[in-house]
Amino acid sequence: MITFRCTKKLRKYLGIIPIDNAQPPTAALGDWYANLIPTFAGDLILFASEKSLLTVAVPIWESHRLVALFRIRVANLLWMIGIPQKIIAREVGHFDQVQFSKTASRSVLGSMNDFAWHYQIIAEESVDKAGLSLSKAEYKLTQMPCGGLDYQFPVDVAKKLLGVKGENPS
Repeated sequence: MITFRCTKKLRKYLGIIPIDNAQPPTAALGDWYANLIPTFAGDLILFASEKSLLTVAVPIWESHRLVALFRIRVANLLWMIGIPQKIIAREVGHFDQVQFSKTASRSVLGSMNDFAWHYQIIAEESVDKAGLSLSKAEYKLTQMPCGGLDYQFPVDVAKKLLGVKGENPS
């Protein structure tokens, strides 16, 4: 079980009525915060793990398949950072039950504002939409030290939470 902790803007867009008392997450990476962000290439729903600040994004035009695409994006990112398939399957298995609630951490929201800015820059720096890759952007942001993590890298924090040895080579 996880909770998508959505901003008011995203809840309004998706027509979601949040629950008041969300159950605690069973996933190692915790709940996921979500916000709607504009980019040059199109609007995205940006997700950030509350515990590791890993981010994934789903194009807004795919919001009708939000949970399914979220699962795929997270599994892909975990694979890209070197998480074994067995651990990926275990973590993504916790996404079978998703509840929607309000945000609860200003720190995570502040980090998400930084990530949103980076996604916007990555989109603007792309020569054209065909050259954009959400996977590349997501991976690049795992290598960015975050103030919300005491300037650790999201990749390192995620590996520790998931019980995987290995540090960021950067």
